[in-house]
Amino acid sequence: MELFAVILVMNAIIAFLRMVRRKAGSAKPDPMCASCSFAHIQYGASGRRAISCTFGGGVRAMKLDVVYCTDYRNRYAPVPVVRVGFVNALEPAEPAAVASASS
Repeated sequence: MELFAVILVMNAIIAFLRMVRRKAGSAKPDPMCASCSFAHIQYGASGRRAISCTFGGGVRAMKLDVVYCTDYRNRYAPVPVVRVGFVNALEPAEPAAVASASS
């Protein structure tokens, strides 16, 4: 009977250790850099990835999974259109100013 109790306790311990190991090896969510337009991501055949940040013109290797970033820009969001340059439509000149200039 004592042997049965020892085997039962050992099975419970082994089941607990298997559960802990399974949770520790579960897939982690993608870091914030995976959807950033400034990120350069290289995926390896083994499932590992190397992430570099290109914000500001330089390339910096990221050694940790980023949770919050002040320079984050979603690469899947539409780019806002900003007009820069000259005015599209010019106002017509006044007729009095044209008449006085020609005389």
